[in-house]
Amino acid sequence: MRFVRGDEVSAGSATWWLARLLLLMTMLWAAGAAMAQQVVHPVDADSRHGGPPPIYRVIQLAPGAIAAYPAINASGQVAFTMVTGQRTAAFFYDGAAVRDIGSLGGLHVYAHDLNDAGQIAGTSLGADGIEHAFVWSAAGGMLDLQAQPGAGRSYAQAINRRGVVTGSFNDAARPFRWSRAGGMEDLGIAPGLPEPASGMALNDAGLVAGRVTLEDRYGDPYHRAFVWSRAHGMVDIDTLGSVESTPVAVGAGGEVAGNRVAVADDGGHRPFLWTRAGGMVDLGIGRGASAWVNAMTPGLHIAGGIAYADGRQRAMSWTRSGGMRELGTLGGRTSAARAVNARGQIVGFAEDRNGAMRAFVWSAGVGMRDLNRLLRDAPRGLVIDHALAINDSGAIVASSNVGLVLLRP
Repeated sequence: MRFVRGDEVSAGSATWWLARLLLLMTMLWAAGAAMAQQVVHPVDADSRHGGPPPIYRVIQLAPGAIAAYPAINASGQVAFTMVTGQRTAAFFYDGAAVRDIGSLGGLHVYAHDLNDAGQIAGTSLGADGIEHAFVWSAAGGMLDLQAQPGAGRSYAQAINRRGVVTGSFNDAARPFRWSRAGGMEDLGIAPGLPEPASGMALNDAGLVAGRVTLEDRYGDPYHRAFVWSRAHGMVDIDTLGSVESTPVAVGAGGEVAGNRVAVADDGGHRPFLWTRAGGMVDLGIGRGASAWVNAMTPGLHIAGGIAYADGRQRAMSWTRSGGMRELGTLGGRTSAARAVNARGQIVGFAEDRNGAMRAFVWSAGVGMRDLNRLLRDAPRGLVIDHALAINDSGAIVASSNVGLVLLRP
């Protein structure tokens, strides 16, 4: 799999994109030297799906290099971003055909999230050479969320089922909430949580989770997680006093999952779950030296990874009923989970016995399976290396040696 960013038009925007990409890639690409022993827990209540694994039909979405993680909705529609020549373009697969969603006048467009109504939230360079947050739909086209001149940069990070968007706006980077009815709403700042800040995830009730960028006494940047709601405003949720914390996903009940660094000289991430009633709870690191969250369902099934001091890495699942469990590998040294659905299916990548990276699907009833062995009428020579997204029907978006593909059960 290759993730490539196109040339950016400003040093500030390049730094923002690079930092974001490096954080994601650091969590995904740690490699190791030996096999870890699997941790056994009872089968999770939301993962009791036995029987044989499904067989998948392959649909090629686009050739080339992937520029951002794709998103898939309940209908199997996909939003994704590819490097195309000297530009970065965003695309929408409607279930039958792929279309380029266009831009706001610039060469680079990134699709960051997709809801069940087929609305895409993302960021496009404008004709003015700066980034603009947008919402796109097949019926309405691309809508600039901050169309007034001179308003500065804006980035859309997430959209919920009601079409509410969060991200950051203004050159100082302030978190926002946008809806078609209410327009752009500045979420403000709170004591100890100054600019710059950005909303990063939200649930259907409109609770926003984000992070603020601060500086330590040496001038080095670090992040601190917050939540915002209409009733309580912006609240610092790092009740554990972490050196750094970043949210990843928001549950249906307002729970927030993310990653934290506990102490400065440790450097390893630890997953957390925050609730308004219980505050931030460290989920532990299993038998490893660090662990992290990559995704969470609205029902609080978490997927991510566990890393060991000697370089070993394992895909990880966490639920309240089953706790943290390692998911194994495909016979090789390393694996990591990227996404999870409400049926308890988890996808990601793992090494096989020959050390090659292969995409996997895992469930409690079947275990980890190489997706390359579950394909029907696949093109000759196709190799699927990393499963990136999955919906509740089990459709999977993955990278391969021919570009981005959709695996439809």
